[in-house]
Amino acid sequence: MLDILKSSQIRTLGLPATTILLLILLAAGYVTSCSDNTKNSLDPRVRVSLTRPTQPSQLTSLFGPIHYGHEFGLDFRKEDFLIFQSHAIATQSVLANQTAILGGSLVAHLLIRERGQDFKIFCSQTNLDDFVAVGRNGVTKLEQFFDPNVRVGIDSAGGAGEIILNAMFQAAGIKKRLTDIPHTRLIESSGLRTSVFVANDIDATVIHLTQFNQAAREIPDAAIISTLFEDVPIFIKEVFAARTIWLEENQELAAAFCASVIKASRELPKDFDLFVQGVNEFVGEPPNEDLLKEIFDLLGQYNFWPINGGLAPEAITMMAELAVDGGTLKEVPNPEVAVDRRPLERALELLGGRVDHSRKLKE
Repeated sequence: MLDILKSSQIRTLGLPATTILLLILLAAGYVTSCSDNTKNSLDPRVRVSLTRPTQPSQLTSLFGPIHYGHEFGLDFRKEDFLIFQSHAIATQSVLANQTAILGGSLVAHLLIRERGQDFKIFCSQTNLDDFVAVGRNGVTKLEQFFDPNVRVGIDSAGGAGEIILNAMFQAAGIKKRLTDIPHTRLIESSGLRTSVFVANDIDATVIHLTQFNQAAREIPDAAIISTLFEDVPIFIKEVFAARTIWLEENQELAAAFCASVIKASRELPKDFDLFVQGVNEFVGEPPNEDLLKEIFDLLGQYNFWPINGGLAPEAITMMAELAVDGGTLKEVPNPEVAVDRRPLERALELLGGRVDHSRKLKE
């Protein structure tokens, strides 16, 4: 099992991600009864599952713990991060005690809770991102996603792409949602969706701006239809969560981890050279410097990374309402129950408190 979990190319083993998620939950009675190998509140080392390969706009999740963790008593290395292509399988790695912390879509975390797993969100990661809805073969409007002849590539319920696309529909005043699209193809990661888009096996999808710019070199009629950072006013894309029992036993460790991520959120937007250094270190295929400058300017202008913690209850409720409206969640959870705020509050203490900023953050 561990060899499977370590694979950075893992997908869904031929099954839909929702099916695998159900299998995980059915097995949870056995998994959660196993001895807990992550009880290490005095150990500076801990392992983390991430639900996608790192993109430039998501740099803080690795850069922070690895480069700033030592300031808070932690010892993180690259091998402490397991990279997946699916939230469902990344969740399995935590349930199987291979890792302790799970980084991924806010809504996917809420979905795991709704289906019976006692996870709690404890730290922010990315609010906005450089995601864009794109089309080819004459697809230039969001309304065309509902054309039976348009092939749309998207991830499974609770995935970042699904929630982002529904948010774009809502912001554009379109009453329909992803579940109303007649011709969809399940493709879990943005990297895979980009490859399929370039291969002309889909006509529209949601991917990172850097991925689109690279794909557009091979697609003459490629078009950006909507952007998350310009068109959606409030959004929480990715957060960190852990099982409640682990958080109860590792409050200081969770706070130190969160502090390292927030410090990266504060420092990276100040220094383009540092940002490039991080991208070259953690991104598998770094974009060229011109593309990186574009992303760097966007993350500063639109405040992709919350520098004071984020996770406002009203923003979490808004995201949950969006997920309920799109059919991913059955009901809106109480944000005070879904989130353990103690590590985040302690992290801000470790950092010396909140910081002022010249522009209003979308937190």
